[in-house]
Amino acid sequence: MSRKLGSAFAVMLAAGAIGSAPASASDVIVQGTTDIRDAGLLNDVIVPGFQAKYPQYTLKYIAVGTGQAITNAEAGQGDALVTHAPTSEKPFVFNGFSYEKTGRAVFYSDYVIIGPSDDPAGVFASAPHDAASAFERIAAAGEAGNANFVSRGDNSGTNTQEKIIWGLTNVPLNSSHEPGDGTATGNPAWYQKAGLGQAATVQLAAQCPFAGGGCYDMTDRGTFNRLVANGTITNMKVVTEKNDAAARGGLNLLTNPFTAYAVNPAKIPSVNLAGARAFLSYLTSKGFQKILDGYPSTANPAFFPDAHPEITLNKKGKGRTSGGASAAGALPKSVVGGQQLKVSGQLRNLLPGSPRLNKKQIVIERAVKRHKKGTVFKRVAKTRTKKGGKFTLSFRAIHSGKLRLRVPKIYPNLNVNPLIAAGSMEEQILGLGTLRVRQ
Repeated sequence: MSRKLGSAFAVMLAAGAIGSAPASASDVIVQGTTDIRDAGLLNDVIVPGFQAKYPQYTLKYIAVGTGQAITNAEAGQGDALVTHAPTSEKPFVFNGFSYEKTGRAVFYSDYVIIGPSDDPAGVFASAPHDAASAFERIAAAGEAGNANFVSRGDNSGTNTQEKIIWGLTNVPLNSSHEPGDGTATGNPAWYQKAGLGQAATVQLAAQCPFAGGGCYDMTDRGTFNRLVANGTITNMKVVTEKNDAAARGGLNLLTNPFTAYAVNPAKIPSVNLAGARAFLSYLTSKGFQKILDGYPSTANPAFFPDAHPEITLNKKGKGRTSGGASAAGALPKSVVGGQQLKVSGQLRNLLPGSPRLNKKQIVIERAVKRHKKGTVFKRVAKTRTKKGGKFTLSFRAIHSGKLRLRVPKIYPNLNVNPLIAAGSMEEQILGLGTLRVRQ
């Protein structure tokens, strides 16, 4: 019953998205994952924030699974796309549907495995930080008639990552990379495919209307926390989270990176490209990225910013930096002309488990004049990061002026396996203060 209901619900969602009325020139239609909506971030932060910054546009967010969102965007049903399944996003980019070279990294969250409070599979006691072992215990309990696993079963980002985890286990799988029953496409009786969105799947697991009871599910932390906070879910708990480095899949197995794309008008001529790029600019802006650290609270944020790399200096001014931040004390305020100066530190991607930022360009620039479009800067020194993202820039003090450290936009390598993330990081700027050169 639940499988048929879920499938019908998914078809209705898809039909509603594809059959919607034509958008006006001011509409920005975003095909995006349900996680953002179900965790509250969409209506609490993104919609009001974007509308305030870009009042000329009306944001219309179509919440579906990542797979359906990509399909809809490729069919001309959106101006922008927000997804969280790097392997599914790769063909979207390679087939020319992204206006930019790649998508943009905007933030990340993490997945958790949840189960009933009595935890009949004993997951929390035996595999609190080992997702593959947790799945094996759920499968064993399912075969014994004591548990069920409720999957979204909809090719969403969550469903895609779930299948990756099943692939690390010793559980027999079918041709769809799901637990199998010995046939090509069948599932065992304990594996339930909801075909619903993130929050609806969690609620179905909480209701658990299946033989044997004991329903488990994999979801994003933000959605689960919101359902618990508003009293919708009272009988479930997190049984596995934060995968251990030594566990199968490593530290980033439960990491959930989100990427935003502007749809390429060369593929879909009707795209509102200006609106789509405004939406991407908002998501990667310093203001929005700062809000993420405190949503829904600083003690328990649901999402974490990663649109910009972190620069840590080896002097004062250490810590996470964002566009326009300053590093007081990185250089002396006054020096004798010709004196050799040095700035060193480390460049790091904020997304857990991501590759080190080796061989990335980093420059020091000096403000030389003001222009109607902004201040003009001249390069003083440049280098590339070494192993571990470490860098050292040396230069002679010749001219007085305001200095800054700049890291150009960093693009991901989409050909690595496993592909951890598919989004680029925006240019990062760190002010170094004003240097006075005494002649």
